[in-house]
Amino acid sequence: MTTLFINCSKDKNGLTSDLVSRVTTDEYRTVNLVDYLIYPLGQENRENDQFDEVLSQVQSADTIIIGTPVYWSSMTAYMKILIDRMTTVLHDGNPFNGKDFYLIVDGFMPEDAIPHIKHVWDHVAKKYGMNFKDTITN
Repeated sequence: MTTLFINCSKDKNGLTSDLVSRVTTDEYRTVNLVDYLIYPLGQENRENDQFDEVLSQVQSADTIIIGTPVYWSSMTAYMKILIDRMTTVLHDGNPFNGKDFYLIVDGFMPEDAIPHIKHVWDHVAKKYGMNFKDTITN
């Protein structure tokens, strides 16, 4: 079993990454989206865009953990861009299909934001064939 953590926080070693231990005690790989240049949907056809690098890591994982801190009562822009860009692979070799999926949402009073963020990921998981297992928070 290979686990991939996609960190949608600007802080590589913050609370979001600390909460991965609530999902797994096994080794896992981390993709810190802050380290990747991923253009928004509509601007993605640039030669230095790195979304395909993230997708190749998703492809080789069995389990995906995606985490975000709460910014202004919602997910981070990193997470939103990830979701938007996922639309480009829905019908073209969808690498998310069949993956077990865990969502991490953390921050100051995350309970206000969790219903909205979870609602979005419920729909994304269904559309992309992911097995939404659980939502973890602080």
